[in-house]
Amino acid sequence: MLVGALLLNWGVKRLVVGKIESGLEAQGWSAEVGDFDYSIANKEVEIRNFTGVPMDARQLKEVGEVQVEHARVRFDNSREDKLGELELRGAKARFGQLDEMMLVPEKSISVKGFVLNNPAEFGGGPLLDFKEIQLHYGDLKVKGREHFETVLIDVARLNIVKNKQGLWLTDLSSKAQETIRKDDESPTVDQLTIRIGDIAFQDLSTGAGPKVIPMNRTIKVENNPKDYALGVFLQLIGIVSEAKQRSGY
Repeated sequence: MLVGALLLNWGVKRLVVGKIESGLEAQGWSAEVGDFDYSIANKEVEIRNFTGVPMDARQLKEVGEVQVEHARVRFDNSREDKLGELELRGAKARFGQLDEMMLVPEKSISVKGFVLNNPAEFGGGPLLDFKEIQLHYGDLKVKGREHFETVLIDVARLNIVKNKQGLWLTDLSSKAQETIRKDDESPTVDQLTIRIGDIAFQDLSTGAGPKVIPMNRTIKVENNPKDYALGVFLQLIGIVSEAKQRSGY
């Protein structure tokens, strides 16, 4: 009887794994699930050692191979297909990696150890090294936009690179500024805190290592002022400009 139960459990796992892999294949991904577990009582699914590769050439170039060491999904009790929690650990892709993330829909998002890479033409190394990101949702949407009670973005290090063609990544900031100026869909935020630790500059054409400038600055915005996103962006540009002057570049 025990052997039968174990075989049934193994069969169910392989069936679900097969459905996950075939479902992703239907979405244009080649996927492989290393290990899978589930709990009917807790409405939880756990996946370990997931590997996925987009079959579309453009996506493959942008995303590359996606690896996730551990993922846990818990469904909400109110409805079988409603997501209650999503936890990721050890995720990697071409555009970056993260140590851990916890998502509770419409309540909170917590990210730790997130690294966002530079574009390939700027070396492809780390651009932003986030110590942590914390977002806590407000009760209701305000003016049709997402509403956050608190947002914390803690940047351990920002790496500004000059590529071999002589272009600094920050030279593209005017385009970003114009995009922000035209965008009126920024979420409303009761309290926004951005911390900037170090800012590093590196000229790839010289082969020299990065010059690291400790900044340790904090930007705070409260009560959702008009055009706050543009104001925050301009403050960030000012901090980067000061660091660049101090670096000697």
